[in-house]
Order: sequence, then C-alpha cells, then structure tokens
Amino acid sequence: MLVGVSTNYTMCIVGRTVIGVALGVSSMIAPVYIGELSPKEFRGLFITFNMVAINLGMPVGYTLIMVLNVSENSSTCAFIINSLLCLCLAALLFMLVPNSPRDLIYRGKFEEAKAVIRQLNHPKLLSEEDITSQADSLKKAIQSEEGLSPKFSQLFNASNRKALAISCMLQVAKQSSGFSALQYFSVYLFKILGLTKTHASQLPIILLGLVQFLAAAASLGIIDRLGRKRLLLISTMAMAAGLVVLGGSFVAITGFDQVNKSSCNGYTRCGSCLLDTACGWETQTGLCLSHESLLSSSSQLSASCPMDTVRSRAGSWLAVASIIFSLGAFSLGLGSIPWVIQSEMFSQALRSRAGAVAAISNWIFSYIWTVSFLHLAFVMTLPVIFWLYSFLVVAAITSVYWAIPETTGIALEDIARDASYSPTCSLEK
Repeated sequence: MLVGVSTNYTMCIVGRTVIGVALGVSSMIAPVYIGELSPKEFRGLFITFNMVAINLGMPVGYTLIMVLNVSENSSTCAFIINSLLCLCLAALLFMLVPNSPRDLIYRGKFEEAKAVIRQLNHPKLLSEEDITSQADSLKKAIQSEEGLSPKFSQLFNASNRKALAISCMLQVAKQSSGFSALQYFSVYLFKILGLTKTHASQLPIILLGLVQFLAAAASLGIIDRLGRKRLLLISTMAMAAGLVVLGGSFVAITGFDQVNKSSCNGYTRCGSCLLDTACGWETQTGLCLSHESLLSSSSQLSASCPMDTVRSRAGSWLAVASIIFSLGAFSLGLGSIPWVIQSEMFSQALRSRAGAVAAISNWIFSYIWTVSFLHLAFVMTLPVIFWLYSFLVVAAITSVYWAIPETTGIALEDIARDASYSPTCSLEK
C-alpha cells in the first residue's frame, strides 16, 4: 500500500524494500510449514501447490493492472486493491491455519499438537489411538535431537554442509536457467519478435504466467509418482533444449550483433536495433535511426519489429514457441522441486535455518541474473546468452544430481535419521 500511495522516490523504495523482505521471508517459511503439515505420501504435491498459487497470482495481478490501466492513477488503485486483498487473506489465514504439529511438539505443546493432527484428519480415517501414536512418533524423533543445542553454525559442520550445498545449488541452478530473463523481460523480447504493441504490453506476461500455472498444476499429479529426482531431470533437460532452440531462433532475428555500435546506422536488423535503447526502427525505409535524429525529421519509429520476411516470421514464431516450452518445462519441476527438497533434507531443529540460507541463495542469484541480462545480451548477443543459460542449468543440476536423496513417500524424521537417504541431515554434536 505504501508503494501505491507514494508521492516520491524514497517512499516507493521503502515500500518496495518492505515488500522484498516480506516476500523473502514467506518464500522460506511456506515450503517448510507445508512440508511439516503434509502427510508423507502427498508432501511433494502440497508443497508444489504453493508454486501453483504463485504462478496463478502473477497473471491475475498483471490482468488487474491492465484492466485498471485507464487513468494516470490506475497503478495506485491496483496497488491499494492488491494490498487490501492481501491483508484480508492474511487475517483469514491467521485465524484458520494451525501451527505445525512438529513445531508444537518441539516447543513442548504435546496436547496442542494432537489437537492439530485431529483437526487435519477425518475421524473415520484416523482414530484417537492413531492420533496418539502419530504424535508419540513425532515426539520420540524430536526428543532424539535434545541436547544438541542447534545453532546457525551447525549448518556448516561436516554432517550438514553437504545437504546445505545441495539445497543452495538447486536454487542457483533454478535461477541460472534464464527463467528471470524470460519472465521479467518478456515484453522487451516480444517487441523484438514483432508480436507486442504498446497498448497490449502486459499480454505476454499474462499469457506466459498462464502457461507456467498450467505446467505447475500438471506437476501436481506426477511429482509424488515419478519422484523428485526424475521429474527434476526431465524438467531441466526439457528447459535446456528449449533454450538451445530459442538461441537458434534469435540468430534469424538479431544475428550476432553486439549492441555497442557508435551509430544506430550500424544495425542492419530490427531486432538488434531495438536492443539499443538509443535507437529505433523506421519501418518504411528499413533503417535503424537514433531517437535524436527524429527531432529534425518527420519519420516515426516502430514500437516493435515488423515480420515482413519469411525468415523473421519463422524466427519469431519459433522463438515464441521456445519461450512457452522453456517456461512450461521450468514450472513442471525445476521451479518447485528445489523448494520441496530443501524443506525435507534437514532435522526439525535446522530445517527453517537451512531453508533461510537456500532462499537467500535463490534471491541473490535472481538479482544477479535479472540485473545482468541486458548487459550480457548487449555484449554476448541474445543467441549466446540463451545458449549460456542452457549450459549453466545442465551443469549445475548434473553437478549435484548424484547426491540428491530421493525423499518421495518418506517421513521427514526418517529422511533426517536414515543415512541411506540423506547422510548429511543429522545435527552434529
């Protein structure tokens, strides 16, 4: 809401900072909480629901902005409406959502934990004896950790650092896939492809958000059947293949032109011309002109590239298909599985701390790749940067794939205790 009512740059930055902190904290807490609350048979499904909701929220939010974009105060209205909806939803969840039974037992509230287990299960499916037995099992597993005095530094001891490295590397791989570039710069890319006009600039983000939502929803039915590792591998390889094709399609659109020309006349293709913010494409003459030159000319520059040749049309539609395929493959597994695995690999005492470190890795690399995309595209060219993303995501996943435990259908306490599944999850004395 502070962003919506801001009257100066400082207020806007303060509001964005608050939003960023809240988003970072929630991204760490949500997978941990859902994982602790879920039955082991459907834990992957329930944690993935979190990503499905996020992927649904993005196109809904952008649609709201586009619908309300009818006046100069439209952005203010959108922010205020969104903030009020979030406040109402948060208040409702605060009243209805129970604490995790594992966390309650860890804090010595055994009877409250039994009440939550009873609340989460239908009486016909789980008798009172079953509830007591389940709570006792959790209590014994958590009591086995007593006296180990969990500290943040414990994460970096020999018994936990491997699991922490896997969790962080999965987040790094996720961000190194080029996901941020495809999502955040989709309007920019679609203008180069000649498929976006100014009045419909939000449409690519909305459509791609729907693709991600459908792919994430499709993963709900298979993540606990195929297993985390297999789905992660399928998703990664599919996205890498899509990025390779995407890079090839941009060869036909922008070529290998670096955006470092001293004059706009040096660009011979519309795609590379529009990459340079100082230049624009004059459709009638087919020339790249500087915006300054228009001051003494009656020419008008196009907001997007025309698809006036067979090569440009084929390259544009192939690029669109590749973007859709790559983001769909990402949301199928690579987008959610790192959050699932990091919430499963650690004991109760260290789970939230490990999740925080992994989430920090995620957001740091999200910032790095988002900020660096345009600079890399200018220097390395668009085809090369997408091929680089393909190489990096495959290299990152394969470097840790052999060490990732398959946690499907296994209780959290068993994952932490059983060395055959995760030799690095227990606390070190």
